[in-house]
Amino acid sequence: MMKNKARFTFIIIFFIMTALLVFSLVKVNFNAGYGKSYTTTHQGETVIQLSWWGNDARHVYTMEGVDHFQEQEPDVMVSYRYGEWNGYEKRTKVWMESDNEADVMQINYAWLDMYSSDGEGFYDLNELAEYIDLDNFTEEEKAYGTKNGKLNALPIAMNTHVFYYNQDVLDEYGLSLPKTWDDLFKMGEVLGKDDRYVLGMSKKQMFILIISYYEQSSGKQMFNQDGTLAISKTEMAELIEFYRSLIEGHVLCPVDTFDRNKYMSGEIAGTMCWVSDTKIYCDGLAETGANVSRCMYPVLPNAKRSGWYTKPATMWAISANTEHPEEAAKLLNYLLNDPYMVKLQQTEKGVPVSKKAIEILNEEGLSETNEYKAIEEMNEHQENLQLIIPNIENESIIDAFKQGTDEYIFDKATAEECADVICVEINEIIEGTEIE
Repeated sequence: MMKNKARFTFIIIFFIMTALLVFSLVKVNFNAGYGKSYTTTHQGETVIQLSWWGNDARHVYTMEGVDHFQEQEPDVMVSYRYGEWNGYEKRTKVWMESDNEADVMQINYAWLDMYSSDGEGFYDLNELAEYIDLDNFTEEEKAYGTKNGKLNALPIAMNTHVFYYNQDVLDEYGLSLPKTWDDLFKMGEVLGKDDRYVLGMSKKQMFILIISYYEQSSGKQMFNQDGTLAISKTEMAELIEFYRSLIEGHVLCPVDTFDRNKYMSGEIAGTMCWVSDTKIYCDGLAETGANVSRCMYPVLPNAKRSGWYTKPATMWAISANTEHPEEAAKLLNYLLNDPYMVKLQQTEKGVPVSKKAIEILNEEGLSETNEYKAIEEMNEHQENLQLIIPNIENESIIDAFKQGTDEYIFDKATAEECADVICVEINEIIEGTEIE
């Protein structure tokens, strides 16, 4: 009896010790994935952290590239923090405000204004020129990432909007690619008879689409260069009514019901996306067996402005708080310029800006890619494109517009009432009183 009791006690102690060991391992991995970078002195390795967002394909090739980087730099270990775009911006805000951001970060262009308006929010890459081949970037390209004279980030690729259509759907209904807003409404009349839509897109793209119409029709920017709201409440009410007409006219699928599968299946004829998302919305559709056509943005006759913008697709930056700037700089340079990494990434993030990356991909058939063709078309219309104002991509502003317009679309308030609320909320967000 005593032996059984002793054996039972031993088993309990064994399981407790095992559980504690597992917990400690989980805790270490958690810290490695989400905490501040640190040095593991017992192995002699410097640990730095890399963060990015994207789809599964991006995750896979980025981790493969980092494995190769670690082979080249055996004294450096890279931990990861990654995910899809949804929610990533809000998590980044938490990380930045708590000084818990990764050492090397994929950032959105708008984040430079949000986190480094004075140039102090990210590391000055000019100070790390010994480890980063800055000669691969023109002064104009470096200027995109410069704040207050400090080089905070380098662009990975340039971006603008492009429209892709399922040509088989258009042929089925005898439709041509649209050139004007009126063309879109005429297409909506035809497709709407079968409860189909001309376009489907994300909430952010919807907002940018609406802005383009306002700027073409008014000849004014919706946001001033300093980011303040320029549109009047009366104009906002008119814009809300136009937005509703797009939905009711079957031009635009309601954002809340848009699903990429509806586009891939042909239920929605086309989409608007960034050039950097071409692999998803063009190549991805083509892989289903559909014929895909590319189309320029719609324009009003005698438009006073184009209403369309360009920007760096995404950028690489280094945390101002990194404890390992040399190792972080080597990783950033690898991500932008290393032949192995360039060949892994190809044009998944758009056509690269780095001169060295372009040279490498030219040998890989760059000119045959759909991203390259879209960017070439963008370059032909460069004079009609303005550099994006960061607040156009501010998620809180977009949410305020979407929530406000929903009140009108669902007949809970008038367009004028909604416009008043939207303008007040957006101004509060810009002034910093309502930032989430």
